[in-house]
Amino acid sequence: MHILRLVILTVVCGLVAPAFSRTEDTAESPEVRFANGCVAADHPLASEAGAEMLRQGGNVVDAAVATAFALSVVRPESCGLGGGGFMVIWNAGKQQAIAVDYRERAPARASRDMYLDLKGRATNGLASRHGGLAVAVPGEVAGLCFVLEEYGTLDRATVLAPAIRLAREGFAIDATFRAAQQEVLAELAEIPEADDRFSTLRNLYLNGGTPCQVGDRFHSPLVAVLERIASHGATGFHEGPVAAAIVAEVQRQQGILTTEDLSSMRPTGREPLRGRFQDDEIITMPPPSSGGVALIETLNILGAYEQIHPDQALAKLGHNTPRTVHLVAEALKHAFADRAEFLGDADFAKVPIERLLSREHATLIAAKIDPQHIQPHDMYGRFMPIDDSGTSHICVIDNEGNAVACTETINTHFGSFVVEPTYGIVLNNEMDDFAAVPGQPNVFGLLQSEANAIAPHKKPLSSMSPTILVRDGKAAVVVGGSGGPRIISATLQVLLNIVVHHQSVGDAVRSPRFHHQWLPETLYLESELTGPLTIPLEAAGHQITVREPLGVTQAAVRTEIGLSAACDPRKGGRPAGH
Repeated sequence: MHILRLVILTVVCGLVAPAFSRTEDTAESPEVRFANGCVAADHPLASEAGAEMLRQGGNVVDAAVATAFALSVVRPESCGLGGGGFMVIWNAGKQQAIAVDYRERAPARASRDMYLDLKGRATNGLASRHGGLAVAVPGEVAGLCFVLEEYGTLDRATVLAPAIRLAREGFAIDATFRAAQQEVLAELAEIPEADDRFSTLRNLYLNGGTPCQVGDRFHSPLVAVLERIASHGATGFHEGPVAAAIVAEVQRQQGILTTEDLSSMRPTGREPLRGRFQDDEIITMPPPSSGGVALIETLNILGAYEQIHPDQALAKLGHNTPRTVHLVAEALKHAFADRAEFLGDADFAKVPIERLLSREHATLIAAKIDPQHIQPHDMYGRFMPIDDSGTSHICVIDNEGNAVACTETINTHFGSFVVEPTYGIVLNNEMDDFAAVPGQPNVFGLLQSEANAIAPHKKPLSSMSPTILVRDGKAAVVVGGSGGPRIISATLQVLLNIVVHHQSVGDAVRSPRFHHQWLPETLYLESELTGPLTIPLEAAGHQITVREPLGVTQAAVRTEIGLSAACDPRKGGRPAGH
């Protein structure tokens, strides 16, 4: 396995109440083959929206944008117009890699200490998670409209038509949507005055406080705003009555968002991270994604370890064996420790990407790994610890080798719980992805440094990891996931399953997973792994905890026999194409 190396590439850069009625839920998650192009999203109707664009002669970007807008309707708990995301595009004809960052950013009035009292203590652990102060400036609409105009071929009305149709005609609630409703209703029960503060969320998306049954029909309140975007583009959201309505609701909920924040929001072209994995090229997101750096760094470490110990190559150790899990977990711990110390928005903080992804750094870390036992804390980076999942991914690929990997989020289920009442927009709680209190964990248990401290207009660090593997100049694997920091480990494992362990894309996505993020000191296993792995891994010093699901992934591949895609059964998507 060759060491990955970093290569920099220049980038060209009116309220409708929901109604419910009974119908059948038919979501499945099989691996499916296609001749010309395919889309994998975590809801079958969203995949079909993208496939509809491919059948109309659209390209992979048209399909990705249509899928993303459809997801705002059918997966409102995970992503949507009030959030943001990252998109990686591979243009095989031009041999061009493009990375577009439309991640949410801090409002102009944000400050480093906005969640602290005069003694430097967190004033309220919920302030960065729920309510108006948790809302960062959404970038989703600006980003999707930009990539469609720059890299798509179809007009906005055509691309948004499936999302508008789904919102107007309704769709069947699935088990994933119902589970999110149950989870959030339980959380609301623990929040003081939640009935008054978050009544719009309860009424528009939580069925008035009673979880829907699987098969109930949900009519999204997003019809009017989607139609405005189809007619006016990004200005239909970021300016005018929609922007004014968003700001009014956020400020009513003690937030600091302004109309100037919304109108000035622009997507950012980034230089993709590019490296080598075996004989293939990896293309992924740079900061403010931590996922791309962590993914490449982990692969670097594994490659360096194989050079030091050629008899212990992953392919020889086997798939999901105790020795393989131990080795990958140890590499992940080093990558997450570096994440905690160094990573943040590179527009604001100096992020040593080249050093983190260098051969020397990987070799130094690989030499520390004990194949039999874990290491003490000071062996994982320099940033010493203190005592102490709402996202969605899209894969699109065609038979010419073009591809899009796109990950979008509102951070946790239903974001900040703030919903604009006129247009039904669910607003993110992305401010919690900053280091609200540097040196203390966020909602995902991630420890973060000053590099990710809050600043006006700054973008919070993200674990989103949209990734494309290019072989002989054409996209061969498209992969990414959802689930907070588990995105990184899940994306890594699907990639290893396909490339190293030669699994089909369906098996690669379905395989049981594990996760380690350095802190907490816990190796998480899905239950299917506990039987054969628990005793040997505990003997190596790992503290085992069963947790499910460990991320949700989508993947698509192009092989000599055609295209195939798989959606993670952990969330219930289904591929579509033509």
